[in-house]
Amino acid sequence: MLAVTATPLKSILEGHMSLHMLVQFPALVAAGWMAVPSPCAGRLLSAVDAHGLLCGTVTSCVLAVWMIPAALDLSLLNPVVAAIKYASWMTVGGMLSSSRIRFEPVIAAFFLFNAAWMMLTAGVIYGDNMLQLCVNYLVDDQVMTSRGLIALGLALIALAAFNLRDLVASD
Repeated sequence: MLAVTATPLKSILEGHMSLHMLVQFPALVAAGWMAVPSPCAGRLLSAVDAHGLLCGTVTSCVLAVWMIPAALDLSLLNPVVAAIKYASWMTVGGMLSSSRIRFEPVIAAFFLFNAAWMMLTAGVIYGDNMLQLCVNYLVDDQVMTSRGLIALGLALIALAAFNLRDLVASD
């Protein structure tokens, strides 16, 4: 987390909406993924995360919050909100790392389709709206972010379909 929040890198990543959402967020998830959870936390998550439902729900909620332009603005203006952003994305990474073996294909596909739908919707809203939605980002960067979110949404649809391949092939 220190490397992602260090001042020069932080300034670069948060200086553009596209880098903020399309690079920093996945980097925080990756940092959380690579963090070594305590054995106690792993056992607790395993006990309460049947089939990955808790992980998928938390991930969906975190994704939904950080797709909101006002949340992005607040994370740049308020250090407490920034800390919540870092913690929430890293928590998602840690949960995904721990829960990935519990996800059944249909449940994984459900949450992937849900994330794709959110990204596609946000991408269309950011791209079709020529009003500046974030105080800290210009419309041109908003349009670039829109394209990236749409591309990621389409990639998640492909990943969800890939997760369902064995179920579809067996019918």
